[in-house]
Amino acid sequence: MLLLHALIFLQASTVNMPNTRQDPLASVCFVTAVVSAVVAVLAAPCTAFVPRSNVAGVDLRSAIEGPTSPSGVHVLHSSSSDTDPSGAGDLSRRQVGELAYASLGLGVSFFGSLETKPTDYGLWGILPVGPYKRKKTISEAIVPDQVWTFDQKFGILNVQVPLRCTIIKLSGGGLFVYNPVAATKEFVSMVKDLEKQHGPVKHIALGSVAIEHKVYAGVFAQKFAKAKVWLQPGQYSFPSNLPDTFLGFPTGRTFAMPQGLDDAPDEWKTDFDFLTLGPIISRDGAFGETVFYHKATKTLLCTDTVVEVAEEVPPIFEDDPKPLLYHARDTITDVLEDTPEVRAIGWRRVQLFGLFFQPGAIKIKDA
Repeated sequence: MLLLHALIFLQASTVNMPNTRQDPLASVCFVTAVVSAVVAVLAAPCTAFVPRSNVAGVDLRSAIEGPTSPSGVHVLHSSSSDTDPSGAGDLSRRQVGELAYASLGLGVSFFGSLETKPTDYGLWGILPVGPYKRKKTISEAIVPDQVWTFDQKFGILNVQVPLRCTIIKLSGGGLFVYNPVAATKEFVSMVKDLEKQHGPVKHIALGSVAIEHKVYAGVFAQKFAKAKVWLQPGQYSFPSNLPDTFLGFPTGRTFAMPQGLDDAPDEWKTDFDFLTLGPIISRDGAFGETVFYHKATKTLLCTDTVVEVAEEVPPIFEDDPKPLLYHARDTITDVLEDTPEVRAIGWRRVQLFGLFFQPGAIKIKDA
């Protein structure tokens, strides 16, 4: 069982293989997992056990503890190779099965986390939700040379909605990133292209405690080693709360969100007003959010405090409209043609499904 546990630990560590320069603690955990697995493999043949053919008629305690010396003291065997040339010290069938099962899991995790395409996200298994490994990113310049958005899809099964990151150019040069999405090669490349034109990523703000945002922020932060990371108060993990560094956020440059402008970086004071709500802790979970107002473009950055319900189908569905076609059906046997009208029906139903759980908490205001 030690062998199985060590290999499963190694499997999990391989999927989350750290950047050794940016996260030394994670690297130590990974090396420990490797050493544990190797030690377990080497130690497994030394595990004493009784061959199946010799068990019948033998007292269990005697079989486990071995023969006694003339003084009556039991002799414990570290290896049976010296006394049993028949190979009783080899791996048992159960141990071989455990090793094979763990190796299979390690192999599946390894190949499942490979990023062979720009849209692949190798760590998708940490939060295995749609669209799973493939996370297409589309970008739009909301205000030319000042504000950009980057959208991916997120959801459970075919209930998928856009997940958005917003990047703003700071007046003093450099970039401010709000709620980064999954750090695919495609998305990281888009951000680096902005860096070439407008300066480096200086600040990464996680303005929510929602899992669909925080699960991607730490990985993104590791890609931009000089950026400061700011976390919304109330971050949590399940089943046990862990330090922020254990959740993937880099050590030495991760900070709590400032309580006000007086505590904020100087670069924020010129460009933003911001307010923090919460964290609000209840039996149903936690909610907390920090919203930013960009003065120059009069742009409000928020996460879940404001929800837009629109007729227009979000452009991100141009890449893969299957979730919309699925929900546009009236019966399970319907086969629908992919048309703008059908997509619009599917999108309205996706929104209705997403908002149905707590309709009383929603206030709808005409634009």
